[in-house]
Amino acid sequence: MTWFYLALLIPIEQVPRGECGNGIMNRKCLAKIGLGTALLISLPTAATSEEQPEVLSTSPSGAFRIESRIPDHSADDAMADVWVVSTKDPAQRAKLPKQSADSPPDDEFHFSPNEEWLFASRHIGSGLRYGNIYHLLRPLRVEVAGEQGAFNEVVWKQAVKLGALKKDYGAMGFYAMTAFMNWSFDSSRLLIRLCGGEEKRNMFCGFLYFNTRTNKFEVSDYSRKVNKAKPDVLACAEPIDPLPSEAELKQRFDTLDRDLNKKYAEILAKTDKDRVQGLRQAQRKWLKGRDAGEKLYIDSFPSAEKASRRLQYLGDVTAARIDLPRDQWEW
Repeated sequence: MTWFYLALLIPIEQVPRGECGNGIMNRKCLAKIGLGTALLISLPTAATSEEQPEVLSTSPSGAFRIESRIPDHSADDAMADVWVVSTKDPAQRAKLPKQSADSPPDDEFHFSPNEEWLFASRHIGSGLRYGNIYHLLRPLRVEVAGEQGAFNEVVWKQAVKLGALKKDYGAMGFYAMTAFMNWSFDSSRLLIRLCGGEEKRNMFCGFLYFNTRTNKFEVSDYSRKVNKAKPDVLACAEPIDPLPSEAELKQRFDTLDRDLNKKYAEILAKTDKDRVQGLRQAQRKWLKGRDAGEKLYIDSFPSAEKASRRLQYLGDVTAARIDLPRDQWEW
């Protein structure tokens, strides 16, 4: 609590000379004369508190938060530090390593289902977006997958090497976007989408996996099919572990479908009237891409697995839609 003193000067009312001249402060005199003095008044003021961090994202279970904090020596938002913080014990926190001293901070985050991995991306410039993968270890600390600062370069090189793209648009200095697609339900694979080209409206896209168990990039027969499919087809990340029972997969999808409808309604209610039609068109486009992607995915498996794979696919792409930042729902 902080206190300060305020001097208040109470004015003296003009009274006839001699009315109080006898030196006696009678009631009549007091009624006409204000006390010409300075009163020292102590008033409480709110103590200056440390600026609260901005919460950028929360993990699926709520166990972790992503917070942005501006260092004391900097007032520039672009220089903010980004931290992974334990919700249960905020004293446990770890700073996400920056790619370089002047690198902009990550601004989009996607936790793996087991919350041991984090894909993050950041805006670099028009048509330029870089990504990174972080490994969250216990006790809480962060390791960068691969060499620090080199992930975005490596993912483009590997995309060309593995046949997901024909050109490394990142190295060529053209438009180059590294984007999240989705996690496999067992957290073993992250599906990454790369889009690049000389013209922003005519970019070429390709997909490849990052395998969290081998720490390597890879493609599969299915991802090759996705790379040959139409751009609007939605893809999912193939899990490595055996699937849960069909009943569990159905329960998971039903829950996610309800969550998706709830989030869509919330976003729709907060959207400006002149943009509502665009949002609805984007949702219809997503549903169309989901249906086309479902067929492409289940055709990759034998008949005995199709029902389970369908539910797994629907759950995965729905979870990715829910995880999508608000400003991307109209794309």
